[in-house]
Parts: sequence; structure tokens; C-alpha cells
Amino acid sequence: MMLSRSQKYIMVLFSVLMMCFPVVLLHAQTVKHVVVIDPAHGGEDTGVVGVDKIAEKDLTLAIAQALKKELAQNANLEVVLTRDSDKTVSLAERRKNILKIQPAIVLSLHINAGFGKTSSGFEMYYPGFQEKDESLKKKTRKGDAGDEKKYLSDTVRLSRLVQKNLDGLFPRKGRGLREADVPLGEDLALPVLTVEMGFATNPEEKKKLESGKIQKDIARALAKSIKSFF
Repeated sequence: MMLSRSQKYIMVLFSVLMMCFPVVLLHAQTVKHVVVIDPAHGGEDTGVVGVDKIAEKDLTLAIAQALKKELAQNANLEVVLTRDSDKTVSLAERRKNILKIQPAIVLSLHINAGFGKTSSGFEMYYPGFQEKDESLKKKTRKGDAGDEKKYLSDTVRLSRLVQKNLDGLFPRKGRGLREADVPLGEDLALPVLTVEMGFATNPEEKKKLESGKIQKDIARALAKSIKSFF
């Protein structure tokens, strides 16, 4: 049976699509997003030492390691910790490594401290649009300002996901997203979000944060947020 010109065209087009589709699918499967998790403090820098003399550095590391384990199940994510043991890593060293890696996002984990023993809940910090506006005015290369605005918008988007998932774990405990100086993210053109996961000075919250189960629950909530972000 003779094929018409249009039928031949359709067959050729179909063959090309069938050849290209596996390549596109393979590319989608191999693209990896690099995520940096920053367990605050470490080594000589204990961070907050609250009730029971348990240091912030130990809690942030435990949750960071649990979070890395959760994210390792996703083939499209590569996770890097700024420290993977109880060692001193300066802010300058952390920033240098982040600049070298150029990750998609940075999540810095902290434990809070408040006046007295009644402060509770989790909160998040980012540089904020107002602080960045001054630096944006100094930019001279075309496109820089728009790029930096996008990084801030991405940070806000990530914070909303974290807020939603931690709210499910700690109902009515969210203290929101706040603009503040974030030294780790200074002059980094990428989303950097600081998460204060509870108060070490609150005996009840400190007890929860020391629980291996709660640490894993927090890690799962943060992992879900990061996967949703991408």
C-alpha cells in the first residue's frame, strides 16, 4: 500500500519523537539539585546551652544528619553538610564552601534562646527585601537586581513550605518569618533560610528537641519542604 506524503511525514515525526523522548526523560532523571544543610555551631562553639546543659551544636548536628538521611532517598537531590561532626567550622569557612558549591538552596539549622523559660515555638529568618534594596542599587551589571529579587522570593517560598510542614508537627507554635541580618547568607546570590527550631531555654521544648523521635519528625518535615520546593 502506497503512503501519502502526509502519512510519511507523520511517521517520520513519530519516529523522531520516539528517539528523542528517552533522552529527554533520562536528562530529567539525572538533573540534581544541590542542597546545603548548615548545622549551626560545632566544636569550640557550643551555641546556646540551655536547661540540662545540652548544647545547641549537638541538637543541630543530630537533626541535620537525620535530614540528610531523609533527602538521600531522592535521587534528584545531592545534600552537603557544612559540618558532619562535632568540629569547629568558622563562618568564613562555611561561606567559602557554599560559594564553591553554588547550591540551589541553603538551610541553616539553629536552636533559639529567649528571656526566661516561657518563650516557645519555631521561627525563620532571611535577609529581607529592605536590606537587599541598598545592595541592589549598587549593582551595575544588567540583570543582577532581578536575579537577587528572585533569590529572595525563592527564600520566602521555601519558608512558607517549612512553616506549613512544621505547623503540622507543632500546631500553633509558628512564630513566622522575620527579616534579620543573616551573616551566612551575606552577599550570596541564592536562597538562604535560617530555621530556629525551638527554645533551649524552655524546659518542655528542650526535652522534645533531645528526643530522637522528635528530631526525625523535624527532619521529615524539613525534607518534605525541600522536596516540595523543587
